Amino acid sequence: MNPLDTIKQKIDTLNQFEDHQKDEKGSILKEIDEFLGKITKPMETREQRFKDLHIPPSVERLEPKNEEEIQKIIQDAYNDKEPTIVRVIGASHSLPSAILTARDIPKNVKAKLISLTKFRGVVINDAEQIATALAGTNLGQDLENEDSTIENGLLYQLNQRGYSLPDTGGIIHQTVGGFISTGSSGGSVIHSLFESIIGIRIIDGTGKIHDLKMSDTDNSKFLAVGVSMGLMGIITKVTFKLDKKFFITGTQTISPIKPLSRDINVGAPIDMFGDGDKDQQIPSLLDFFSNSMDFDAEFNRILWWPQDGVDRLTIWKAKKILTVDGTDLPVNPYELFPEVLNSQVPAQLAASLILKVLNLAQSPNKVFKKIAVFLYAAFNPIGSQSFQDIWWSGLPMDDKLDSKILPVAFSEFWLPLDKSKEVMNDLQQLFKNNPESIGNMFVEIYCAKKSPFWLNPSYETDSVRFDFTYNLGDPCGTPEEHYNYYWKILKKHTFRCHWGKYKPEYYNKRIPSLYPKFKEWMDIREELDPKQIFPDLTLKQLK
Repeated sequence: MNPLDTIKQKIDTLNQFEDHQKDEKGSILKEIDEFLGKITKPMETREQRFKDLHIPPSVERLEPKNEEEIQKIIQDAYNDKEPTIVRVIGASHSLPSAILTARDIPKNVKAKLISLTKFRGVVINDAEQIATALAGTNLGQDLENEDSTIENGLLYQLNQRGYSLPDTGGIIHQTVGGFISTGSSGGSVIHSLFESIIGIRIIDGTGKIHDLKMSDTDNSKFLAVGVSMGLMGIITKVTFKLDKKFFITGTQTISPIKPLSRDINVGAPIDMFGDGDKDQQIPSLLDFFSNSMDFDAEFNRILWWPQDGVDRLTIWKAKKILTVDGTDLPVNPYELFPEVLNSQVPAQLAASLILKVLNLAQSPNKVFKKIAVFLYAAFNPIGSQSFQDIWWSGLPMDDKLDSKILPVAFSEFWLPLDKSKEVMNDLQQLFKNNPESIGNMFVEIYCAKKSPFWLNPSYETDSVRFDFTYNLGDPCGTPEEHYNYYWKILKKHTFRCHWGKYKPEYYNKRIPSLYPKFKEWMDIREELDPKQIFPDLTLKQLK
């Protein structure tokens, strides 16, 4: 039975139709078929999205195998009498336009796109408990890259030797160089992958190699290069200070967002819009993030489904477990989707189709809205699951999501933690006044530990992050049209954006005032890339 037949079967069992509406079910199902036929379109892979940018054939795509080849590419570009620009392609997790688009290549300018997929490897020093990874090494496995395997990923290799990093992102197909260059993060104010970075090796825009360390007497270049979006040179190696491997144990609960209750069948165990409930011992969102250890949530992530008639909250939280003798613990992995025949793919295929059907939630037809609410409820049933896993596969809770089946775009805002309640109430008001702004997905809410790297979005402040999602398989509108609601309502806030995701047009002009070290960062960029061979895609007109 295919997913559509399954959906029809469920609709047929609905008791939500009034008696006088039962005769309409046949015509309703026919309309749904026609609706699906109109809105279904092929899913975009990361590679296809890149091709859609229409990069001219004259642009070279290079795959250097060693540092000498990378250095020569840069030196050739620097010495070329014709203007030449160079960009690096990681795992293409960033918005493609953050890498390079056809409109970013001026006439009479050569362009070279470098993939570091052949430049991968990890060296572990047990005596010093450090590891150095080549920048093209994936954190985990990139399923869309045949060079990438679980076994040659950084995290797997560290775990095999008994080590760990403090945290990971929700997915781990990114390359080491790409992950740090964009300031990406997991969900924790206790731990951060960035606190383990002690060394960065970079080849600047002249071809000169710099070995930069956190321990340098003057570590300004280290703090500038750490999050630099590829605009200061090409990072070739990153050195990490290692911890002992650990396990995580946790729960995911799905509950109504209101009222407040410690019983998830009744209401929410976190006050998302207020100051908490002391009588029920329910924390505010700020308290949950700020004092996460008190709630067994040193790693956490929240999804808010704000659709009318749904309004559910998915809370994923976990804490670290260290065994005294280093022995492994039993594993009961978290399931992002239920498994069918030992695979989450069938459920993801069904989810992909359901997300299209959920456009019915915006229909004025009350019966259509009932169908959508039913499907949301079936997709997010109230309840809980417990899990226990090794750090490297448990922390990236979304890593089994197949971007070919469920491609998602993001616009991510970072704000100081104490802005959590204010932003949540602004969003609630937006959804009340403009229900069409909700879309058919969720708002992801999580946090990040403050960072010393100058252009990290959490520079010098623990942050709450609001990640607004858009299903790229949804033909109803565009990401920009969807995000515009959020960009308008949150314009009054002083937020920082994720460097590799969608950003409002007005954001670039704000950047110098958002980052206290921005001028110093730009000065170092001028020093390391005097000819600007690494194009300034994000910071245009800010020199």
